[in-house]
Amino acid sequence: MLIEKLILENYRIFTKREFNFRKGLNLVLGNNSTGKTTILESIFFLFSGELVNNFSPINHNQDFARIFLKLIFNDIFFEISAILKRKNSRFDKTLMLNEKKIESYKILKNKFLSPFLLNAFDISFQDPENKRNIIDRFLKIINPEFSNIEYNLKKVIKQKTSILKSGNYSDIIESLNSKIAELSSLITLKRIEGIKSIGDDLNNACRKFWHNIENIKIIYTPGFNLPINLTNEKNIQQNDLKEQYLNAIKINTKKEVENQKVLVSSNRDNFEFILITKQKEYFIKNIFSQSQINIFILLFFLNLVRQIKKVYNYYPILLLDEPFVFLDSLNTEKILKILYTYPQVIISSNKDLELINHKIFL
Repeated sequence: MLIEKLILENYRIFTKREFNFRKGLNLVLGNNSTGKTTILESIFFLFSGELVNNFSPINHNQDFARIFLKLIFNDIFFEISAILKRKNSRFDKTLMLNEKKIESYKILKNKFLSPFLLNAFDISFQDPENKRNIIDRFLKIINPEFSNIEYNLKKVIKQKTSILKSGNYSDIIESLNSKIAELSSLITLKRIEGIKSIGDDLNNACRKFWHNIENIKIIYTPGFNLPINLTNEKNIQQNDLKEQYLNAIKINTKKEVENQKVLVSSNRDNFEFILITKQKEYFIKNIFSQSQINIFILLFFLNLVRQIKKVYNYYPILLLDEPFVFLDSLNTEKILKILYTYPQVIISSNKDLELINHKIFL
C-alpha cells in the first residue's frame, strides 16, 4: 500500500495544499510551526479517526476542512476523503471512499492497514502515556477490536468520574468498578502480549548497536501498581489481572472519593526496559543518553512494525515525526539504512537528510 497524493484544505494551518509522495523514503522538511507534524497526523487521522492532540483540525477562520488522499493497493487506485464541518465546539465528519459515502471507520480498517505513527513526543519514552500510545497504536492495527475495548473503558471511567464528582454514590458504582477491572485487565493483557511478542527481535536489534548487551528485561507495571517481570512470567491470565484490579480499586476507594477521580485502571499502566550486561543490570532511563534512548525507541517501534508484517504479510505505511531529533549524523544514517527496507516511510524533520531523495519543502 502506497500513498501517492494528499490534499489538505482548511486543515489547521493549511488553506489548500497538495503533497505528492513516492515509494521508499519521503522527507517533509521545514522549520517549526510550518505544518510538518500536521501532514503526518492528518494521514493518521484519515485512517484511524483519532486526533493525536486536542487541537481542532479545522482552521479557526473556516467552517469546514477536507482531507483527500490517493493511494495504490494491490495495483488498484483508491481515493479516500474526509469532510469535517464545524458544529459548536466539535465537528461532524463525512467519510468517502472512491466518491461514495461510507458510514464508519470500520469499513476503512477492514480494507486498508492503518499507517503506523511515531509521534515526536514518543521519542523521549519517559512519560508512561507516550509508551502506552506506541503499543496501543500497534494493537489497534493488529486487532481492530482493541479500539472498542479502549473506547468502552473511557466511557465507564467517565461515568464513574461523574458519580465521584456528584457525591451521589449508589450501587451502580460497584458495577462500574467491575467493568473497569474487566476492561483494564483485558487491555493490560493485550499490551503485555504485544510487548512480549517482540522480545527476542528487540534483543537482536539492540545488540547491533550496543555489543555489550546480553539481554533486555521488561518490567510491566499495570494500573494496580504491582510490577510483573515479563522475562520470567510465562503465563499471565486475565482473571488474575482482574482480581488484582478489583483489590486495588477497593484499597483506593477512599482516595478516589477524596480526589473525585478514578485512580486505578489500565490508563495508568507503565513499562520499563532493563539492560542486562555481564557486569550489571541497568534501567534504560537511568543509564542511556537521550540519543541512545532515541535509537532504542526507534528499534522498539520498528520491531512492532515487523510483527504487523507477520500478521498481515505486508508492511504498514510508516509515519515518523521528528525521529532523529537527538541523533548525530552517523546514527541517523544507520537508522535510515534500516528504513530503506520498508515500502513507504514519511518522515518529518527540520533538518535536511541527504540520504533521502524525495523531499517536500514547507
